[in-house]
Amino acid sequence: MMMNIATIFKGCAKGDPRYQKLLYEEYYSISMKVAFRYVSTYEQALELTQNGFLKIFHEFFSIRLDKDVTSKEALSAWIKRTFIITLVDHIKSAFDLYKPRPIRGDIWKQYDRPFTDEEMMHIQLIKTLKGLPIIYRLVFNLHVIDGFTHGEIAGMLSITVEGSKQNLIRAREYLNKSFVKMNL
Repeated sequence: MMMNIATIFKGCAKGDPRYQKLLYEEYYSISMKVAFRYVSTYEQALELTQNGFLKIFHEFFSIRLDKDVTSKEALSAWIKRTFIITLVDHIKSAFDLYKPRPIRGDIWKQYDRPFTDEEMMHIQLIKTLKGLPIIYRLVFNLHVIDGFTHGEIAGMLSITVEGSKQNLIRAREYLNKSFVKMNL
């Protein structure tokens, strides 16, 4: 970011569209990638990313710069956490929309060069993660990738801590079987 984080924060807290745009541009790419891990389609990720930013801009009114956010890293962590909680809330409200679906082939299309081996492995990993039943995918993403505790996950998903742990075990078993089939 070109400006001081405090300036951007204060502008967003006042609802100033110029500062909201700066924040959006800074965090859009990573937010879209996070959303795509959680949902089934690119279109869903796009919609939930927009909803996530609306929630983030709304939440700026309830946090304080000096207490809740003291640095760019703290702001990034707060944005990511708020964004993920918003994603989970949307997914919980419409589980059927987020059942595993095939990913359109053109989403991976590159125009200037062929994929590297690492990129191909990444694509296969994303496809495999998206093949998980939604509850397994949610728990796996929340715990393994985003670092939420089983207690936090249980609260977000309205399940027990034990249920969260069991879903993680099942997700790992599913992934292990898939990777064995692919020889990874």
